Parts: sequence; C-alpha cells; structure tokens
Amino acid sequence: MSTVPESIPALLQQMAIRQPDVAALVSPDLSLSYGQTWAAVMELAYELRKAGTMRLGLCGDNSPAWVIADLACLLADVVCVPVPGFFSPTQTGHLIRSAGLDGLLWPDQGTAGSQRVKLSSFAWLEPLAAGHNPHSVPYIHADTAKVTFTSGSTGSPKGVCLSARHLSATTLALRDRLHGLGLARHASVLPLATLLENIAGVYLSLSMGATIELLPLQMLGMNGSSGLDADQFIDQLRRVRPHSLILVPELAAVLVNAAAGGALDGHRFRFLAVGGGRVPPALLDEARRLGLPLYEGYGLSECGSVVALSTPGNERPGSVGKPLGHLHVSVDGKGDRSGGEQGEIAVSGNSYLGYLGSAPPSDGLLQTGDLGRLDGDGYLYIEGRKKNLLITSFGRNISPEWLESELCLATGARQALVFGDGEPQPSAILALSQGGLPACAARKVEIESVIRRLNATLPDYARLRRIYLLHQPLSHVQGYVTANGRLVRSRILEHLGLILPDAQLLDLLQREGLET
Repeated sequence: MSTVPESIPALLQQMAIRQPDVAALVSPDLSLSYGQTWAAVMELAYELRKAGTMRLGLCGDNSPAWVIADLACLLADVVCVPVPGFFSPTQTGHLIRSAGLDGLLWPDQGTAGSQRVKLSSFAWLEPLAAGHNPHSVPYIHADTAKVTFTSGSTGSPKGVCLSARHLSATTLALRDRLHGLGLARHASVLPLATLLENIAGVYLSLSMGATIELLPLQMLGMNGSSGLDADQFIDQLRRVRPHSLILVPELAAVLVNAAAGGALDGHRFRFLAVGGGRVPPALLDEARRLGLPLYEGYGLSECGSVVALSTPGNERPGSVGKPLGHLHVSVDGKGDRSGGEQGEIAVSGNSYLGYLGSAPPSDGLLQTGDLGRLDGDGYLYIEGRKKNLLITSFGRNISPEWLESELCLATGARQALVFGDGEPQPSAILALSQGGLPACAARKVEIESVIRRLNATLPDYARLRRIYLLHQPLSHVQGYVTANGRLVRSRILEHLGLILPDAQLLDLLQREGLET
C-alpha cells in the first residue's frame, strides 16, 4: 500500500522544531530562521483563512515574503497561482480570468493608492471582484493546491493543476536522489513563479534544512525572462557562494564561460542542475573539465517539473539521468527497458490533476510529446519532439507557427519560418510577396518599424531577434516547399547555412533591447 507523503508545511514544521535558529530564508535586507519562517507562515495562513480567500494569484519578485506567502497558501488550503513577472499584460489577464482568482497576493504594498490590504508583515491582499461571482468561477480540479501556468507555446498560457500530494511526492523523490551531497546553501536564480525553482529549489531546500538565498532578479542582472547582465550575475554568485543552483541552458553557458575565463571557481559548487531546454553535450563536457558539477535533468510542469535527473556517480553521456523513484517512464508502451528503441516518452505515477477547464487524463498516463529512449540500465535519453515546439535557452516554449502567422499578418509576407531552438530569442526567415513590403534597402526602415511594433505586442521571450529577408521565395524545386505550398521545415533548418548568407539581415538585438 502506498503511503501519503508528508506535506510541504509539515516538512517545514519538522525543521523548525529540529533547527529553529538555522537560517532558512536570506535576502539582502532580511534573514529568517526556520523558527521565524514557520511562525510567519502560520500567521499568514490564519489571515488567509479569516479573509475567506479560495484562489489567489501570487505576484512579486523573488523574496522571503514570496516563499512565506506560497507556503501559507499550502497550509491554509488556498489554491495558489504563481503569476510570472515576465508574462505580458494580456497573458496575465488570461491567467486571472481562467483561474477565477478572487485576489492577488503581493509581498509588498506597491504603489500608493493601491487597493491592497495588509494581511501580515509579509503579504498584502488585492481583492478581485471577478472571482466573487460564483457563476463566473471556472472549473478547477478537486484537491488542487497549485496551478502553474506554462509560458504558452501560442501566447495563451495553459494552467496545470497540481495537488499538495503531488508537490510533496516530487520534493521527497528529489531529496532521495540528492541525498549525501551536502547541499546546505541554495541560491534561487530562476523566478520563484517558475515551478522548477518553486519545487526543486525552495521546497527541496527547506525539506533538507538548507539556507535559501533570495535575491531580487534585477540584482542578479536579469531583465524580463530573457535579458541578462552576465557580469552582474557572476558577481552575485561570487558574493553569495551557494552550494547549489538550478539553471536553464543560457545561465549554464554563462557559468561555463565565467569559469573558462577565470572569473568563477567551479569547485565551490556541489551540484548544478540544468534543464528547461536542450543542453548541448559540449557545454556539459566543458563544465566538467572546468570543475563545474553540472548535471542535466528533464521534466514537465505536469510532472512537477522533474521526471529524470543525473547526479554524481549516476550519469551517462547524452542522458538526462534515471527517472525519479516515484514515477514510471515508458517509451511507446515498452516499459522501463525498451532496448534502446526510440519512441514517444510517457510518464505515470505522479501526474497532474488536469488542465484548468478540461477533464483529467483518463488513464493516468501522460504522453509527453517528446521522443526518446531508455537504455538497458534505465537511463533516459531525449532525442527530439513530435511537434515543432521551440524551447529557448531560458526554458520558454514557443510555437513557431504562432509567430509565423503573426509575421505574415504584420508584413504581408508570402512565407515565414521561425527558428531558434536553444537560442535566447527566436529568429525568422521572411520572403515578402509583391503585395507586401518589398525586401529592398530603400524600405528597410519601414520593415524594421513593422517588426518593432509586432515585438511590442509579444511576450518578451517571444520577441524576434533577427529577421532574414529573402530576395526570392523558397521554392518547391529546391525541395523547401511541398506541392501544396507548405514549407518543409526540417529541410530548411538543415540548409540554413546555405540560405541565410544570401538574405538581407535585420538585426533587432540592439534596437529591441534584447541583449543577453
């Protein structure tokens, strides 16, 4: 018989009893011990129950107050919906409506004149009228404790409903996997609204009795979801001296470059996890050469953000590690050991409750859409995706078809192809039709203006970095277009080195403030 895992608040309470004076949450202007953190969580949970809130959006920057508010929601049985700071106003509005929020929880009062009401020293409540109409509240799955919104491959984020049991099971499975590494100091460098940092960073560290360093993202040199001042980021890591970090590929590359240039001592770290996007094998090899303990993992929001993870002594070149102990992974139904055959990866055992407004999976089996294989020893390898989803180096999902349709609409382009998997920002190839804006030098400023206006309407992670204007449309004769006019994406991407040199480049990097 399976046992119910201890809740995240219960794990925190145990640590508060065992080590009440050990620092739990540390920021530039505040340090809270485990005893103080637990007291603050209990106080805020009481105020949330008294306020009668049911569904709250958790806003704000990385801080001890954000963590306390999140934990208080768990303790008070309030559905918590983290609101990513990098969402566009349209995406945030969609989140509020689709989750039926009856309030927003903020770690500070904010601007003067706000409707926010102080609940405790660590949180302010901003009521939302829409959530109080019982006829307007969207359906949410029973036992939902947290709703995490993906970045939205088509611009409209999707809410993933997770139970408290799911959160704690993932946390404890990670604790088992990382046991013995001595991770006593963790620094949160991803937004706390990111489920990966929320679970594998905060919940895991608290369950191990570690100290969590929480710096405002701007202090880390971050701007939006995809902007980074690398020097400032490295300076803060040298100051904080953490044992562990959770990184997306772009941040991992920054650490490797800093270590290669002598600006960072890789041996001070004990475990660096990287995920959220494709990690070049050469980057992992270089990290090890420089003494950086960089290990790749794989996961999805529907599975608590971690499905498999490599660790010291349990790794294989090219693999993302073995699946966590509380999950069952199969490849096209072939079980844990598929003999190395490639197929679609499926996960069961600790899956999500369902998406907001839709029925839960009937068989408990999550088809990931990722292609991969399991070797004879149970190591998982990721080898592509069934669909054409791009994942930026900051871990944001983008449907190229979405951006391609926006580009054609804005420019009158005859053909558009968006690419940039593993890059900080997407780029695009455009072949402009005679009826649209001509691809000539005299109209270059006008074309740039059109794309700047388009970028202003997009979430920052989806803004186009470079546009390549073709003098002639891609043709069926070249094998780049099907008989019915559809672009052959795989062939075009394979031949980018032949296509791009003849194109006119519009570099929007400086103009759009997309420096990374």
